[in-house]
Amino acid sequence: EPVIGDSLLAKNTEKWLFGPRAGVAWDPFGKGRTSIRLGAGMAYSLLDNIGYCCRTVNPLYSTYVITPSPFPYQQDPVAAFPAGLPVTKGGTQGGGIQPDAQPATTVHYRFEIEQRFGAATSLRLAYNGSHGYHDILRADANTVIPTICSRAAANCPAGLVDGTKYFPAGTLRPNPQLNSINQYFTSAVNRYNAASIDLNRRFRGGIAFRTNYTFSKSMDNASSLTGQQAIGNAPVVLDPHDRMRDYGLSAFDVRHRFSFSGSYELPFGNGKRFLKDAGGIVNQAVSGWQLNIINSLRSGFPFTPALGFNWSRDGNTSAPDRVSFAPGRTLNGIYLRKPEQWIDPTAFVLPPAGTYGNAGRNILIGPGLAMVDVSVFKTTRLTEGRNLQLRVEIFNVLNHTNFGIPSPIMLTNTGATAAAAGVITSTATTSRQIQLGAKLNF
Repeated sequence: EPVIGDSLLAKNTEKWLFGPRAGVAWDPFGKGRTSIRLGAGMAYSLLDNIGYCCRTVNPLYSTYVITPSPFPYQQDPVAAFPAGLPVTKGGTQGGGIQPDAQPATTVHYRFEIEQRFGAATSLRLAYNGSHGYHDILRADANTVIPTICSRAAANCPAGLVDGTKYFPAGTLRPNPQLNSINQYFTSAVNRYNAASIDLNRRFRGGIAFRTNYTFSKSMDNASSLTGQQAIGNAPVVLDPHDRMRDYGLSAFDVRHRFSFSGSYELPFGNGKRFLKDAGGIVNQAVSGWQLNIINSLRSGFPFTPALGFNWSRDGNTSAPDRVSFAPGRTLNGIYLRKPEQWIDPTAFVLPPAGTYGNAGRNILIGPGLAMVDVSVFKTTRLTEGRNLQLRVEIFNVLNHTNFGIPSPIMLTNTGATAAAAGVITSTATTSRQIQLGAKLNF
C-alpha cells in the first residue's frame, strides 16, 4: 500500500470510487409549463483532519504547559534544564482511527413536479431523500468492558433481568494506564426524508416572492463529531460496544420549516403607475423605494435527557449517561412549554446503578423559532451607470424572544430532580436590531 508521506491507515479500502448520477426530466403535455423530474446519485466524502484527530492527543505528541515559564528569554539550547523543573509523565489520553477506514458514502434521490402559472409564477412539489453509511463517529475505546447479567452464572445484581448489560463497581478500563482513547470509526449511518412545497414568483410588475414549507425527518447515530456542531449532543457515542444505541433524531433535525421572502417596489416615479410624469426633485424623492420581508418559522432542535455524572460506571465521561422513564411515564404529556419549565422532569428516574438508562438519544424537542426581518431600500440614480442605495434593515422586527435548548441534566446522584432540569437559560437569537447602510453601485 504505497503512500506519499506518513499514513495512519493500514489498508486502502477504496482504490476505485464509483459515483454514478442519473436524472430524467419530462414535459408530459409538451407545452413547456409542466415538468416532472427524477434524479439520483452517489457521492463520497474523503477523510480529512486525520493527523490532528488521531495523533496530537497521543502521549508522544502531547504537551505540558508550565506557567510562568522558568526559562529565560532565548534559552541556550544546549544548557541544562533549570533546577526544580517539574517532571511529569506524558498525556494520559490516546487516540486513533479504524485502520481499514472507508470514505463516507451518501446516496441521494429526488422527485419533483413543477407547474408554471402565467409568465412569472411556478409551484413545485418535491420529495428529497438520502441515506448514508461509513460516516465517521467517535467512541471511547477504553471504556469498561460490560458484564452481561446471567442468573445461571449468578452474577445478576438485584433488580436486573437476564441479558442486561451492566458495569460492576471498581472494574478497571481495558488499559488502566490510560484514560479515554478517542477512537474514530467509519461506522455511522444516516437517513433523511423530506417533502416540500415551494411557490415562487420571479420579479414582475414590481413584486417578487417565494414561500416554502418542508416536512422532514433526519436520523443518524453521530451528528456532532466535535461537540461544537450541535447543541445538546455529545461528541462521542454512549456505548462503543453498541454504536447503534445512539441511532435517533439527528442533532440538526427540524420537523417543520416554513419560510417566506418577498420584495415590493413602490409604484411611484417615472415609468411607474403613480407620478409617472414627475421630474426633478419630486421624482428623485418618490422613486426607487423597495420594501422587503423575510419570515422564518421552524420547529425546535432535539436534545437528550441526561445525567451529569457517570452513573453507569462505564468510564465514558464524554457522553453523559441517560435517564430512564419513570414507571408508567412516556413522552405523552411531558411538555410544559414554559421557559421556566419546558418539560416535566418528574417523568424520569435513575436507572439501576451500573446500567444505561432506557431514554433514547434526542427524544426531546426544544423550542421552535420565529423571526421576521424587514428592510426598506431607497435607490437614487446619480449619473449614467451610477446609483446610491440607502438601506434600513430591521432584524427580528417584532422583538420576539426565541429560546434556546433547555438544560438536559434531569437528576442528581440521589435521584432528586436537578435544580435546572428542563429550565431554559439562554436565547437562540438576539433581540431587535436595526442596521443602517449605504451602497454605491457603479
